[in-house]
Amino acid sequence: MTRRKSRQKTTMLEKAPFLLSFFIPVLIMLGIFIQRQIFPFGDNSFLRTDMYHQYAPFMNEFMEKLKTGGSLSYSWNIGMGSNFTALYAYYLASPVNWLAILVPQSLMIEFMSYMIVLKIGLCGFTFCYYLSRHFKTRDLGISFFSIFYALSAYMAAYSWNIMWLDCLILAPLVLLGLERLVKEDNCLLYCITLGLSIISNYYISIMICIFMVLYFIALMIMEPARQDVRSVAADGSVTMVKKRTPYLKKCVNFGVYSLLAGGLAAFLLIPVLFALKMTASGDINIPKTLTSYFSCFEMIARHFVNVKVEIGLDHWPNIYCGVAVLLFFPLYMMNKKIPKKEKAVKGVLLFIMLIGFSLNIPNFIWHGFHFPNSLPARQSFLYIAILLTMCYEGYRNIKANTSAQFFGSFWGVVIFIFLCEAIITEETFSFKEYYVTLFFICLYALLLYYYKKGKSWAPTLAILAVAVISVEASMNTALTSVTTTSRVSYLENQDSFRTLAQKIEKEDTSLFRIEKDSRKTKNDAALADYHSASLFSSTANAHISDLYKALGLEGNTNAYSYTGATPLSSSLLGIKYTLSLKELDSDLYTLQDEDGNVNLYKNRYSLPIGFMLPSDMLDRWDYKILNPVEVQNSFATAATRCGSIFVSAQGGSSSIGQYTLTVEESGFYYIDVTNSSIKDVSVTVGTNTKDFSNVDRGYLLDLGKCTAGTTITLTTEQDEQNFTAAAYRLDINQLNNCMNALNSQPFITDQYTDTYLSGRVTAKEDGLLYTSIAYEKGWTVKVDGVEVEPQLFADTMIAVPLTEGTHSLEFTYEPDGLTKGILISLVSLILLCILTAGTYAVRRKRAASAAAQIPVKQEMHRAAAEKAADLVTETENKKKETKDTGDTPEK
Repeated sequence: MTRRKSRQKTTMLEKAPFLLSFFIPVLIMLGIFIQRQIFPFGDNSFLRTDMYHQYAPFMNEFMEKLKTGGSLSYSWNIGMGSNFTALYAYYLASPVNWLAILVPQSLMIEFMSYMIVLKIGLCGFTFCYYLSRHFKTRDLGISFFSIFYALSAYMAAYSWNIMWLDCLILAPLVLLGLERLVKEDNCLLYCITLGLSIISNYYISIMICIFMVLYFIALMIMEPARQDVRSVAADGSVTMVKKRTPYLKKCVNFGVYSLLAGGLAAFLLIPVLFALKMTASGDINIPKTLTSYFSCFEMIARHFVNVKVEIGLDHWPNIYCGVAVLLFFPLYMMNKKIPKKEKAVKGVLLFIMLIGFSLNIPNFIWHGFHFPNSLPARQSFLYIAILLTMCYEGYRNIKANTSAQFFGSFWGVVIFIFLCEAIITEETFSFKEYYVTLFFICLYALLLYYYKKGKSWAPTLAILAVAVISVEASMNTALTSVTTTSRVSYLENQDSFRTLAQKIEKEDTSLFRIEKDSRKTKNDAALADYHSASLFSSTANAHISDLYKALGLEGNTNAYSYTGATPLSSSLLGIKYTLSLKELDSDLYTLQDEDGNVNLYKNRYSLPIGFMLPSDMLDRWDYKILNPVEVQNSFATAATRCGSIFVSAQGGSSSIGQYTLTVEESGFYYIDVTNSSIKDVSVTVGTNTKDFSNVDRGYLLDLGKCTAGTTITLTTEQDEQNFTAAAYRLDINQLNNCMNALNSQPFITDQYTDTYLSGRVTAKEDGLLYTSIAYEKGWTVKVDGVEVEPQLFADTMIAVPLTEGTHSLEFTYEPDGLTKGILISLVSLILLCILTAGTYAVRRKRAASAAAQIPVKQEMHRAAAEKAADLVTETENKKKETKDTGDTPEK
């Protein structure tokens, strides 16, 4: 009984580091959630920046597809229609996201928020596992460093980037796999974990792959030229012999299994590569001049506690991972027990990581040959992982450091803190960061001093260490992370939007789009399940953004939206209905339905998803004119030969910071701000004022209906700017003529799904069928059952040349490269299985051969023992005979 209890106690002590590494970060995050009143502990939500604008809407769309059996290839609810495979690979590919099928969509935000908490705990657990295997220990100290990996500044800054967290969980396992590949020729863990990382998020995995190359080189340099290898002789004896390290074999293994890892993810990678060619990130422009963002001195100071994290356009890395590293790193470098080669190689590796933060060209390379649009130093978690590994090694060997080295390290850190306070002028640092850091440095130095004096951590010291680490990590996370938004506000009216959209889709079976006159995000349609024309995504089609800007709508690097739409541009995008919380003008809208506070209007001037245009339309319409109003007038004239639908309003007056106009004729007015340096504008029409932001994105300002005699005043706080602008009035009669002409030859939808559209059109003469379907190579078009090559309309939309008469058309979508990617993944999986089975068979054969030698060895030992026994017996008998006869034996 006593022995059993002792065994159970030992087992729990061995499990303690893993339990602490997981549960302490989880409990800290839950405590912060309770303090922040995040649902269900209050009415707030952990929705921050892109999680608010992108991840939540995309997750909702993913959940919708899982629950309804929708296609994961394409979605009409995201932008003008989007390659969902590419979007899934970038935002949603975490395997745990498939658990969303078990969660009600009303708890979608909570599923994401508490999955973040779980993943943070798993980060601590996997790093603890890595340290335990790397150093072959289950010492309680591995949990201290694992907690700081899970709650580093990287996590404080980017924990809301839920799609990156899987890579942080897997990174320690990839490191362990690479070490096994180099040291043991065991390649399976490396291949599987790297492949899973690429599948989970290919973008962050780019950085992991770059780091693996650097770390592989480092491991190869640290490998000894000769290694001890077991050798089994013919007689079964086992000896250790020196053999040359097979560097070439290790390089081949690294290359082959790295390629296989990429091949396993090819079913996502290949379609993504094709899709990225159509984004604003498709071009690579390597900087020609090497520049520095900041000094390494300032950068290292970001190891201090409570330093404000950087998620903006500045390049500061988020590298805090516990202030104790400032003590342990110099102790590691001075420790004689640690090989000099290892210290030199890992020191160089850290230096390479640091210059990757501070120099523009390395920064460009680390981020996949692009500069990040905010959220800097996205690879810094790898720096943190290596630094913590080195510091743990310094901690476990600290008793080999002399007292002079220990106190020298302590006073060196103290001097460094005071130097930083005197030199650094960055606003992110205040006296609090310096002195709180100093306080914790003193606490850790005191704990280490008593630890160094004893043989092991006494229970009291262990409890104190865990307490101090937990306090520091929780304080830093609470003060630098976990901002909140109102959950009620985010979900307000969502049920009404969804209800109205579902009702109209049942009544109107054609393919159409719905937009809102005001939006929480550009991805609102994905939240409420309707087809839209706005998008904010890193996978956004850059050609759509260009067309939007040409038409006077909002377009940006990775986003486009309905903002700035006119009745004509709206109809060209296939928008048939508008959701609004207010009453809209009856001249442009007809009330269709209402639910709660939300009204659904039918646009009086709308066009179907496709309609006929003259066959020479592409030659007659120049959409690259710089004036968006003239682009629309030109379209109307070229398509229908009607007059201009926008009339220039004369009499506007420009001055510094202001533009004024007195309305001469009542109507709907739009303003084109021609000074592209102006960002924010306040518009006053009579007694009503409305604010517009991001005006520099080139969209038209919709002023609504203005009556004659009203004064329009536009102002900006950028007083140094000359407010140049042009005003236009919508000519309803010309618009009506244009719409009637374009609606005379409509494409009539018969059936559509996520990836299929069929319908018919009657062409009065040879012409061009324009569709508001964004062009991608994945679309296949058939006319009357015969596959045809679609044309690009304005470099953006699908157009199909048709002859006079009635035609049936079919549009089918499959992501470009999907079939090739699946084939490569299958081949890679088969090759991996063959290599794994072959390696296993060879090792088993060697083990069997060694085992077969054991009976031979045992038999030889038995025979030798019998012979020795016989010899002893014979000698004893001879001695006895000699003693009996009294003869002296001959020599």
